[in-house]
Amino acid sequence: MDRLSVSLNDKSVAIIQKYLAKYDTSQADIIRRALNWMNIIEETTEKVSVENILIYVDYLANSEHLILDIAHWKSIFIEIGDGSKKFWDDVYKTGDFHRKEYFDKGMRDVRQILKYIEKANWYNLKEDSKNSFTLVLATSESTRFIKTFFEGFFSKYPQKVEITEEYMKLRINVH
Repeated sequence: MDRLSVSLNDKSVAIIQKYLAKYDTSQADIIRRALNWMNIIEETTEKVSVENILIYVDYLANSEHLILDIAHWKSIFIEIGDGSKKFWDDVYKTGDFHRKEYFDKGMRDVRQILKYIEKANWYNLKEDSKNSFTLVLATSESTRFIKTFFEGFFSKYPQKVEITEEYMKLRINVH
């Protein structure tokens, strides 16, 4: 083992003290753990941005969302087919509920909202202009679901939001 001497500012010392109490271990062990986590984070952020990781954590932390293979996603919509009126009404209401939830998180900008939801892999977002967006869908079978969700989401939005459908795409224009 190598021995190191380091100088730490007050904030770093406070962080070490916090984890000394939590883990009942040595300062050297806390620093080794920190270096290990730094390495994990660096390797992970080579694949996915920190921003995306934080969004994934936000989605999954409260167990209100799930991870689903795109093939399963497609199969669900094939099985649903036309679906019932109640199903589509519920999708619409869920969109409206999510608008309230995102507003509570401070998200008001359409671009910001679309970028955030993009992390669920429903679509890839293309910005056509400041107020015009194209959602390139992961599967055509999900078109009605995503469109209905966003119709509910933007139904009480402060600005008028128009959603039009194309093959495997949704266009969103803010007026």
